Amino acid sequence: MNKRQLWKKIKQRGPILWANTDDIMRYAGPLYAADENGELTDKIVDYMPQTYTFKGVPTYNSYSAMVPCGSKNNPYEFMYYDFDEDEGTGEGWTGIDLYNPLRFQTEKAFLSRLKEESK
Repeated sequence: MNKRQLWKKIKQRGPILWANTDDIMRYAGPLYAADENGELTDKIVDYMPQTYTFKGVPTYNSYSAMVPCGSKNNPYEFMYYDFDEDEGTGEGWTGIDLYNPLRFQTEKAFLSRLKEESK
């Protein structure tokens, strides 16, 4: 499969997750500023995607699904959101190159499986 075909397939599949993804840690939503006493205010400073926990990994941080951000020239680029659970703050987006992205489970399939298990 050439890079252009791979990129098309990656975009069709959407965000992907590691095989050891265990559960949802935080739902998607706004992040609020804190005042000088550390209390949350109504001021939205950022928006974060849903983050997950992983089997065998302490939950010091939670991570979002990996979102394709490459191109047909470089389909291997992804990014994910890092949330620091100890500090309660978003660390922002991190880039990663994945050379076998079609072997990862899709976020959509994982969420569907979670929904079925909760019935």
